[in-house]
Amino acid sequence: MAEQQTEPQTMTCHWHPAVSTGLSCSQCQRPICTQCLVQAPVGIRCRECGKAVPLPTFDVRPSNYAKAAVVAAVIGVLGIILWLTLIFFTGTRFIASLVTPVIVGYAAGELISRVVNLKRSKGLMYIAGGTVVLSSLVAMILTGGLVLTLWGILALILGVVIAIGRVRL
Repeated sequence: MAEQQTEPQTMTCHWHPAVSTGLSCSQCQRPICTQCLVQAPVGIRCRECGKAVPLPTFDVRPSNYAKAAVVAAVIGVLGIILWLTLIFFTGTRFIASLVTPVIVGYAAGELISRVVNLKRSKGLMYIAGGTVVLSSLVAMILTGGLVLTLWGILALILGVVIAIGRVRL
């Protein structure tokens, strides 16, 4: 008896007819080549069925920015109060200029991150870093002028780095 051999049927890509392929979309069953496939959690999809959606962590809405701005304003005011309190109890602006930016930076980064459900974006980085800078500048102006020392500048930079560290991309 003669054995009958069957060749596998070759398919061509739906979008690239000159490319032969053995892959097909797991949803619509169209043949696709490696240039057209999208890796999805449920299998291989074509570019129409596997539309990319942003991760929830990076999908920051305007309401999240509004919440972050309100929290930043509260933290800024509390930072100014902390600055004035430290000056009152220690009698010097030096300790306040070292301690307050770091504390405000940690509080801003942590609380802004939590209020927006651990989301991350450049806008949130600007809000968190701006909170530290603005609260320090306003507190310096309220306590007798804008006097910056090297250690105060380094503490301010450290506070900004700490603040944006929690909401950075």
